[in-house]
This record gives sequence, structure tokens and C-alpha cells, in this order.
Amino acid sequence: PRSTLFPYTTLFRSENFNSYDRQNKRAVQIRQAAYDLITEVPYDDITMAMIAQRAQVAKGTIFNYFNSKEDIFMAIDLSGYLTYCERVEADLSNVTITDKQGLKVFLLQETEMLARDFSVIILIHSLRRFTLEAHADKIQTEQGRIRIYEALQRIVKKLLVNIDDLDAEVIMHTFIIQGAILNGILTFLNMDKFNEESLSVEMASTHIDVETEVCNLFGLYLDKTLQL
Repeated sequence: PRSTLFPYTTLFRSENFNSYDRQNKRAVQIRQAAYDLITEVPYDDITMAMIAQRAQVAKGTIFNYFNSKEDIFMAIDLSGYLTYCERVEADLSNVTITDKQGLKVFLLQETEMLARDFSVIILIHSLRRFTLEAHADKIQTEQGRIRIYEALQRIVKKLLVNIDDLDAEVIMHTFIIQGAILNGILTFLNMDKFNEESLSVEMASTHIDVETEVCNLFGLYLDKTLQL
């Protein structure tokens, strides 16, 4: 995903809760530093001292906003996906969807955007269960997830305004599958590389055009779900 990074300052624009606040300039500055670092070095090697140095703040200052490194990356995860939802909402305001085929076309366009601009966020999200939840702020995490779920509910309601024979919860579920497909492709990508260095044996079949393949697989899922 390093070749398709979407600028952090564009990703995080309008959130307004506590230290996860995108309007809190110091908190954003700290998250920006952590986001940049994870595109350069392994997650486990990133320290609070490194984040502080990159953010040009005292190490103690970070703890005024975040409990831990995991807390910072949970905030990045939540803010990033919420911004994706906001982008979908904005795109949806410019189209009129009147049938299932139009719905599929729109969802595939947004999937391509997710793969192109938010791949780092999806990979950070893959750390959620076994890493981030161990030390992230539970209350702020819950607030963030509620905001994302509410955004998805708004999106689905708008998507189905002219389509009567689809269940809203089924369409909500497609966004989970969309992210899961992208995450799976990203984690199996380029298996002949280790920490960005080529291994001795080339594995050509693991060289994947991420945007193309995620749209192909999600398209097949949508065909079945929408009964096209």
C-alpha cells in the first residue's frame, strides 16, 4: 500500500470527539506522525518516543491525548474509515440510483476508491482484535464505531430510496464484506517479498492488481446478494 497512500491530513477532517477529534490540532499532529511512521517501519518497532519526535512534541504531551500507542492507531483506524463513509456520502449526493444494477455500479466505484485511497487504514484495522483493543480507549472506540455505524445507516437509506425490494441490513452487511475482501487481498499480496525485500523464489501469482481484484470479487458477491 505504500505506493497508494492517501494523505493523512485529507483523511481526517471533521471528527469532533475528545482526543480522537480531527479538529484538535495537536491530536491530529500526533496521529499524523504515527500514520507516517507505519508506512515506513514495522508497527512493533514504532515507539511513543518515535511518534513524539516525528510529531515534534514532548513524549509526555502525547499522554495528554492518548493512553498508548494502540490508542493512537485505533483513533487513526476509526477516523480513516469514517472519512471513507463521508466520501461515499458525498459521492452519493451526486448520483441517482434507481435499480439494482445502478446500485452495483456505485458500490464498485466506491470499492475502487477504498482500495486506492484507504488501503493503509484497512491494514491498520487488521490489528484491531489482537493488538489495538488491548490498550485503546474503550469509550472513545465505542463512540467512533457508533458514528461509523450511523454513517453507514445514512448511506444505506439513501442507496435504497428508489429500490423497494432490498433489505437495508443486507446492504449494510455488504460494507463489511467489502472491507474483508480488501483486507484479505492486501495480506496475501506479494508473498515473494519479506519486509519489502524480494525472496529467492519469485511467486508471480501473488502479484495482484489490488483495485481490479477487489472489484472483481466484490462484484461477484454483489451479483449474488442483489440477485443480478
